[in-house]
Amino acid sequence: MISKDERNVGILFLSILNSKKTIKECIEGSKLTAEEISNIISIPKYQKYFKKETENELLLSCETSWISDELSEHISISKSEKDILQDNIKEKFIGHISVYWEDDGIVKRDFKARTLPEWIVNELVFVSGFTMWFREKEKDNETDLSNLLSNATGENVQASANIEFDQERLQLVSSIPTQILQKIMNINPAGKMAYRSLDMAIMKGMSDGNSDIAKKMKKNTVNNSKPWWKFW
Repeated sequence: MISKDERNVGILFLSILNSKKTIKECIEGSKLTAEEISNIISIPKYQKYFKKETENELLLSCETSWISDELSEHISISKSEKDILQDNIKEKFIGHISVYWEDDGIVKRDFKARTLPEWIVNELVFVSGFTMWFREKEKDNETDLSNLLSNATGENVQASANIEFDQERLQLVSSIPTQILQKIMNINPAGKMAYRSLDMAIMKGMSDGNSDIAKKMKKNTVNNSKPWWKFW
């Protein structure tokens, strides 16, 4: 059960993002009350999410340094690897969710379903899954589909293509080394789901466009008594 305070932390965080806001502006942007906001920023365990500055009045902004700490609770990484993550997240994460979590002009998520840390970790896991797929198959500026097709058809197939995909989305983790991405991808099932979704999209496209490949895939599935996507 996600508490009201945890839900409000997420709502407040997404209402601030790249900006610095007064309490009045936070009330307007988040639709939380002054009491709810004051309560959140005064509870010690929630203070890591926000930075406070005092000029003529209190200004709130979002902190992201806690995200690498959150990831390190799920995976084993060295201090240098954690530093890489922290620098990457500081540079890219707020801008990323400002675009990809936007809906009808509002950046939002369902904080009754997941907490803010859970949403953020899941986003990194999901994008890592997509990115690992492309990194593993990248060859000579094209996507090498040979292994994928060979496993699906049971024959030695050589194939490559230029895949249309929102590469801007992958910029979130583009500077993170592969060995770290592999760990992030496996934090929860979202990473493998992202990875496999590309496998399945490619194979559907190939089988729809080539009846010979479709027949070979079907034959290989029957011979092995299991779907091709369970070979991995």
